[in-house]
Amino acid sequence: MSVTVSDLMKLPCLSRARVLAGHNALPRIVTGLSVLEYSTPSDIQQQFFERTEFSGSELVLTGFCSIANDVDAQCMNIRRLAAAGEVGLILYYVGLFMPKVDQRLIDLANELNYVLICMPENDLTLRYSEVIQEVMDAVFSDSRNSHTFAVDVLEEMSRLPKSQQSVKTLLRILSDRLRANVLIADANYQALSAASWPRNQPFSWDALLERARRQPEESCLTDDETGLSFHTYRAELKTDANSPLLMFVFSEGGRPETAILEQAAESLRIGMGVWGKGHNRIDPTELLSAIIQDEPIKMRRLGSLYHIDVEALSDTWIIRSLRGEKLARLMEPVKEVAASYARIELCAEYENDIVLFPVGKFTLRDQEEMAAAITSFLKNNKLDAKLTRCPALQRTSDVKYAYELNCSYLRDAVIVFPARTTFSVSEVEFVKECRDIASAGRSSIRRYTSMLDRIAAGRDGAEILDTLACFLLDRNSSITETAAALFVHKNTVKYRLQKAGDLLGFRIGDIPQSKNLMYAIALRRLLDGLPA
Repeated sequence: MSVTVSDLMKLPCLSRARVLAGHNALPRIVTGLSVLEYSTPSDIQQQFFERTEFSGSELVLTGFCSIANDVDAQCMNIRRLAAAGEVGLILYYVGLFMPKVDQRLIDLANELNYVLICMPENDLTLRYSEVIQEVMDAVFSDSRNSHTFAVDVLEEMSRLPKSQQSVKTLLRILSDRLRANVLIADANYQALSAASWPRNQPFSWDALLERARRQPEESCLTDDETGLSFHTYRAELKTDANSPLLMFVFSEGGRPETAILEQAAESLRIGMGVWGKGHNRIDPTELLSAIIQDEPIKMRRLGSLYHIDVEALSDTWIIRSLRGEKLARLMEPVKEVAASYARIELCAEYENDIVLFPVGKFTLRDQEEMAAAITSFLKNNKLDAKLTRCPALQRTSDVKYAYELNCSYLRDAVIVFPARTTFSVSEVEFVKECRDIASAGRSSIRRYTSMLDRIAAGRDGAEILDTLACFLLDRNSSITETAAALFVHKNTVKYRLQKAGDLLGFRIGDIPQSKNLMYAIALRRLLDGLPA
């Protein structure tokens, strides 16, 4: 499969379309299409994008009808789609619903190396179905060519962000291209990782593997749970371990061509060497890796071997160095410090971070004392490392989200909350929201920071703004702690907060009125603290 955006631009359905941005991404491979119907940013949409796995190298069709005049929202959608692995976007009905393509949208697409295509403007005769039919015909026709299958898959993987370069993603790509279920098992026929087709289709992998064990030759197997029958293909994957791994392809819609299957196995062999080293090793680090990569089958297997209930790991504590200091040598001492306050079910190193999972019932005070002990230990060892607490996570997929969030935004969190010795995942998420506001452009920033203009215009405006920042961001809305931090009397703090409230029209600290004020103060710090 090697159909690129450039190839598709030669199709009759796109012959009159214009590439507005992302010209450097025209050689990227396209494997499918999706339609963006509901483009208004919302909490549900945000959760969808944050929790979705790799969606494939798709082109997205949309008219941005629900946000036709909201350029900030259009930019936010572009960012989300690019982050999810989509190749580009085809805009419909420009000049009818969407007045024009704003230059900010073009600049952002160029920045993200994301293809932005505009269909002929002011044309009501356009239909999504024409592009869908011709593009998918081209993709399906090209899929018959097995010669470049492995190269195309590996190239697609190499273009992804490092956070998505995992065995799970590699299986997802193979599953999408083969239109079949793809699974890796160890020599004992224990499932390690799998990708189903369709994605939401439940399968009893263990039962299918047991049947495959009893029928070593390629055959047609039936899943008792769903009643579905599958053509089965298996291949041995040589690894650096003593025991090889096994790749299985369970295809419901007819058996793919042998040449294609062999190429799929070859791409997995190579990909395992690059992105899946140690996938069949058994140690705590591999269990942590499976949790952060959200590989449920591997989690279950390793968890049972270590007698760890993975589903009970709801609290996650992450220690990360801001200067890249090696933390692995301190993993055991850190675990000993933490064990004085709670039972530590799992503690391991992942990409130079130390990740702990305390379990059992311990109070908020216990957590605060444990956090203070860990940060004191880090300080005594002269480490510029920060601790982030992620309590009450509901699913292992939340661990992946929290970990990647901390990796991406901890440095910004230090700028916004300079007085913090430890962080909560909620604070890091708040900083991400501030960064999203800033990334959406100047008008988005001014929507929040303009409320500070009245305060800044006064003679004591700078002092009041500093007091607001200390009160809201540094001292948990405590007048006493704010006064001590600023070396002023408590009455001075009260006076400044009252004056700010009079100018803004609400009591400082009241929620939700103060939420936008917190965004404004945080944006001020964030923008002042970023390098020019």
